[in-house]
Amino acid sequence: MIRINKRGSVAFGGKPNDDMYERGPRPTTALELRDFGEEANSRLPKWGTERGSDKGVEVAATYVMSNTNPSVLGDNTHTGVFIDGDDPVLWDPAGNYTHREIGSGRTLYGSEFSPEDYLRFQLTDGPDVTVRKFNTTPEQEAEIKKRIDDIGGGGFLTCTKNVTEAISGIGPFGEVEENWWPAKLDNQLRSLDKHVGEANDVQSLRHLLAKKNRLGASK
Repeated sequence: MIRINKRGSVAFGGKPNDDMYERGPRPTTALELRDFGEEANSRLPKWGTERGSDKGVEVAATYVMSNTNPSVLGDNTHTGVFIDGDDPVLWDPAGNYTHREIGSGRTLYGSEFSPEDYLRFQLTDGPDVTVRKFNTTPEQEAEIKKRIDDIGGGGFLTCTKNVTEAISGIGPFGEVEENWWPAKLDNQLRSLDKHVGEANDVQSLRHLLAKKNRLGASK
């Protein structure tokens, strides 16, 4: 808005105009209102795009699979882990999940694996399989992957021990204690209440994988 002083001159160095009050306010056209609005908007902070705090920052996730179907060792069949995001990896230490690309380290990278196929394989033992999803940062995921590389494929009956070694003390797994039993590990993970979702079948896993999580947003 242009402010007029008592002498009829435009503030900030405008030219005098003694009959401005006699003429009354000059109508403002719709074009001028539009231009003013665009100029004002260009100077306002872009809260939605620059702050982004309401939506949060999109992150990937780490998933722990616990197969607690009955076995010769009780409700302790197998434990595995996979990470999605830009550089996904599936790790099946001391497991028997077969895939043409899996190596001695029992790992699959990138598009070489399907989380749904991995779950289907575990469900052949029975329905007692749980996949828990945890929000993790790229730095935390990098540390887990480094540990996976260091540990390798694992030995006989060491799947859960290896997984706890890979995740313990990192991010949401800060209080995970090393142990050898899938059921005990899954009980730990449930009681920590740090997971952002869980799945027990292929359909619920697909939903869990499709749901993008954001730091700073509600779970």
